[in-house]
Amino acid sequence: MSDSPQYPGGYHQPEEPPPEGGYVRPTEPGRAPRAGPRPDPAPGSGEPPVAAERFRRTTPARSKVIPVERGRGFWHLAVGTVFYVMIVGGIADHVEPGVRIAAHLGFWLLIGLAFLVATARERRHDWAPRARWPWIAAALGGAVTVEVLIVAVGSTAIIVGSVVLLALGAFFLMLVG
Repeated sequence: MSDSPQYPGGYHQPEEPPPEGGYVRPTEPGRAPRAGPRPDPAPGSGEPPVAAERFRRTTPARSKVIPVERGRGFWHLAVGTVFYVMIVGGIADHVEPGVRIAAHLGFWLLIGLAFLVATARERRHDWAPRARWPWIAAALGGAVTVEVLIVAVGSTAIIVGSVVLLALGAFFLMLVG
């Protein structure tokens, strides 16, 4: 038989006086007792050391520098270009051609900034230079693809195709996890 008390049930515990040796509030409300290193007991005192004292570090841990790894591939660039084609192609019939031109210029500006950030990271971490053609292909290919799709199929078909492509992408991400 166990020594644990048997309570009548429910989520309310019976009111009993707190067990001895429990938590006692500090006498001064603003000052809590500080935990410091415990002195080792004297060899002849008879008090055994606390189990955790044997495993306490005597020297501080070294901070290991985690090396920066280079990204694998140009997935971010391809996905950003596809989203650009989806958005600008979807709004093409509803805005003026000047807005599309501004969107193309803004996209090229963002691609250029991302390229500068990537090359700065290469220099900062002493990585070998990577191929530069994907950046130009994304900038020009995205703009040309948008304009060809607008002329060929129209804005409504681009929106439907975007929804289908996003659904397939979400399904793939759920499979991969």
